[in-house]
Amino acid sequence: MTSSTGSAPINFQEKTFLVIDDAVGMRSSMRNTISTLGGTRIDMAGNGIEAINRLEQRAYDIILCDYDLGGGKDGQQLLEEAKRRKLIKNSTIFMMVTAERSYERIVSAAELVPDDYLIKPFAGEVLRLRLERLAEKKSYFSPVFALMDTQNYRRAIQVCDDLLNSPNQYKLDLMRLKAEICLLLGDYDTAGKLYKQILAIREIPWARMGLAKSMYHQNNFGDAVNTFKQVTENAPNYMEAYDWLAKSHSAAGDEQAAQRALMAVTEKSPRMLQRRKMLGETAYRNDDLETARDSYEAVLEFGKHSALTSPEDYANLSRVYIDQGKCDQAMTVLKDARKTFKNSPESLLHGAVMDSLAYQKSGNTEAAEAALKQALENFEACDNKRGSVSLDIARACFQLGDEETGKKVIEDFVQNNHDDRKILLHAEDMFRKIGMHDKGKEIITNSSREVIDLNNQAAQMAQAGDLRGSAELLMQAVAKHQGNTAMALNAAHAILTYMQAHGWDEEWGKSAKEYLTTVKNQEPDNQKYLMLSDLFKETAKNHGLQI
Repeated sequence: MTSSTGSAPINFQEKTFLVIDDAVGMRSSMRNTISTLGGTRIDMAGNGIEAINRLEQRAYDIILCDYDLGGGKDGQQLLEEAKRRKLIKNSTIFMMVTAERSYERIVSAAELVPDDYLIKPFAGEVLRLRLERLAEKKSYFSPVFALMDTQNYRRAIQVCDDLLNSPNQYKLDLMRLKAEICLLLGDYDTAGKLYKQILAIREIPWARMGLAKSMYHQNNFGDAVNTFKQVTENAPNYMEAYDWLAKSHSAAGDEQAAQRALMAVTEKSPRMLQRRKMLGETAYRNDDLETARDSYEAVLEFGKHSALTSPEDYANLSRVYIDQGKCDQAMTVLKDARKTFKNSPESLLHGAVMDSLAYQKSGNTEAAEAALKQALENFEACDNKRGSVSLDIARACFQLGDEETGKKVIEDFVQNNHDDRKILLHAEDMFRKIGMHDKGKEIITNSSREVIDLNNQAAQMAQAGDLRGSAELLMQAVAKHQGNTAMALNAAHAILTYMQAHGWDEEWGKSAKEYLTTVKNQEPDNQKYLMLSDLFKETAKNHGLQI
């Protein structure tokens, strides 16, 4: 039996619902509406924080979220945070409910969109028909979604191929899904070909966008710039295209063009925290301190109720104030950080080093040295040394004349991030700002060379057939450079290559798993991690192991 829309009816009694609305009366009304459809498993949340707490504890089938949640984050911000933190499964239906007739304009400018939205007031029958239509589509893709949720991407591609070989009404959606998985796995050539096939059928902005991403990942930055520009010209509200245009300009060495692209999109969509951070970083590198300050201030203002802000965001703003000679304002920002992240080791570390830089700028050398001493103690004890804090520590050391400590901090920092061009640019920029550009470049080059030489040696051993020796060398390197995720991934890859050829080794299997878990905890979306995680499962399966 099908509904009046032609979709199969849903057994709402089996579904779990989360209703998010700041008005008690509306939550009650929505519960009643869902009950009339047969739904009984209904949880409620009165604001974004409660909703995130619910999502952290349980996976829901259907989420109905009001756009206006009163104070704090709105429904769109909640959706973006939940998706970025992977609190919503691919199979979950997320429907925005709103009294804002302008929501269509809002959602058209959003990168992460709900599955659908409803304008209040609406009848229960309208909600039922919309949910049935969405459920039918989600159900068709459920075999692929289930594999994606367990990161079994190679198998997910096979299922996409099986579905594409049978008659269906979702051919373009399937091709899109397969291309997106190929991008995740780093198979950029196949992804690019799929997007070209889609574009041959129809000109669609997301397909043009995907093609440009495949170009970017193949280091074809010139064509990527032109293709991302094409997307922004044909679909001016496609915000993500501006971000990638900026990344492509930056990769091509044009930081001014990157900043222009970010400023253009920030004007259209001002509340995206990650974009504001990117603009702040780019403007700071370009010595545009006014734009950097505005961007970092916006991060703190719009991120006041978000879990996406961190002590580093406060340090970024205070660094700009220090460079502008506004040390009192820098100190006020640091005070706010200590209050917001009370007793957080990360906050204490950032606070101490920025205190040192502010005291140096205001001429109080004794206080600067005392603060740096505290910062170095915190730095030694802190587990999270990622981000800009290493550069700030090194800068404070060099400016106070402790070159030996500063050089050691930079060497560790570079060797743990030797293949991250963006991070190396930050390091080079730090040296330029303190008048040590040439010497700094020499330190960065020499520090990188040691790690690059080691990787090259391992690659040559593997090419010569010494797979075991190659893996052993990289495992020793991981022990020495524990913060280097690229090295951990190379070691995991070498182990898996060895075990594919010579059989499963229990201890080495544990080491590979440990390396992958380390990277997952730091960079869950790292494409090489996703590819190797898939390879790990395939290798284990080929040796009769259940992982």
